[in-house]
Amino acid sequence: MGSSDLQPWLAWIEFAQQTGRRRSWHHVVRVARRLDLLKPARHIVVVAGTNGKGTTVNFTEQLLIAQDVTVGSTYSPHLQRYNERIQINGRVVGDREIVSAFEAVHEAQDDVHLSYHDYATLAALWIFKQHQVDVALLEVGVGGRYDATNVVRRDVNVITSIALDHQEMLGPDLETIGWEKAGIARRGVPLLFGDLKSISTVIGRVRALACPIFRRGPAFDVQLHDQEKCTISILQGASVRSIEILGVPKHPLSLALAAQITVILGYPVSDSVLFDAPFKQLPGRMELIHHRDRMWLLDVAHNPDAVEYLVRFLPKLTDQSVAKVLLGTSKRKDFAGILNALKVPTDRVLVTATQGRRGTTWKTQSADFGIQCIEELDFAYQELVANTVSGDLILVVGSFDVVGRLRAKVAS
Repeated sequence: MGSSDLQPWLAWIEFAQQTGRRRSWHHVVRVARRLDLLKPARHIVVVAGTNGKGTTVNFTEQLLIAQDVTVGSTYSPHLQRYNERIQINGRVVGDREIVSAFEAVHEAQDDVHLSYHDYATLAALWIFKQHQVDVALLEVGVGGRYDATNVVRRDVNVITSIALDHQEMLGPDLETIGWEKAGIARRGVPLLFGDLKSISTVIGRVRALACPIFRRGPAFDVQLHDQEKCTISILQGASVRSIEILGVPKHPLSLALAAQITVILGYPVSDSVLFDAPFKQLPGRMELIHHRDRMWLLDVAHNPDAVEYLVRFLPKLTDQSVAKVLLGTSKRKDFAGILNALKVPTDRVLVTATQGRRGTTWKTQSADFGIQCIEELDFAYQELVANTVSGDLILVVGSFDVVGRLRAKVAS
């Protein structure tokens, strides 16, 4: 490549992904070995799952930083800037550092084809190694079995949840999707499973590999009492410890997972840290923004399960009803299922187009449901403002692409 600017690199890597993809990670390990990236941190955690991966990484990161632990984290995908994918102690790394990592990966690549996500993963591992981080938290892209994060020797694996999403890649049902997610499991490595559903493909693989398993319920869990407090329980030693938290975090199960991960890694989780910490939420996750005298609620829920959770949690965020919804999801998503999960009259819903390789307009599907579709986001934004009044609540939901572009408008 030879460019010192990040954007040309990203354009080149994205083009390279489209010209030759493979369902495997074994090619990535060849490059990782050349760069000595198989164990770039003292402790490594790999986080897979349908929903809740990013928030679990985020909460774990904050619990560790509170104890002066140096943490490197990956997030996939990014919301607005590529740099969000690679963070040190909760701060995004700069363009120059990412370009240096890309240069190192490219030099070691030789004849190995690497995808966009492969490059992102290897670049992050290279940066973590330079910073000598204590803990690396790696969010899986899609699935698990073929993900590039499999190159590392990890200390903990996590499957946050199993739901229907990316069926064209992962399979048509929960058992098949569970098998793909459980592909991150490694012999003898502890695995946390945050879903209450008993997915036999996950449990079977964990047993076959003799992995210590920490399941929601017997090991860790969360109980919501009211809008003022909740209780997080985690397994510590041979007993379960319960910690009452003032206020309800927007993703309490992710916080319970994070606390359990922290304990398994050997770091203490004090009652005071959980009770008093003002946990920072990731942008675009139940994010409330005041803009033009309206409240905008932004959330990257893009499958029915995630949308259902958002709708259930909404009363804890605000006592307002939703005046308008802006929905934009990539192709092959369950459009009808998402609409049903929103539980909002269709005349309050506006659909817009998504961009990128998986972009789509949903124009035909919108017409089938009698829903207005405005493909251009700028025009959709203007329509939302024109058809709401001061104090109204507008929900923006769906793909990272749509939520990220809309956020650039309302959060500036």
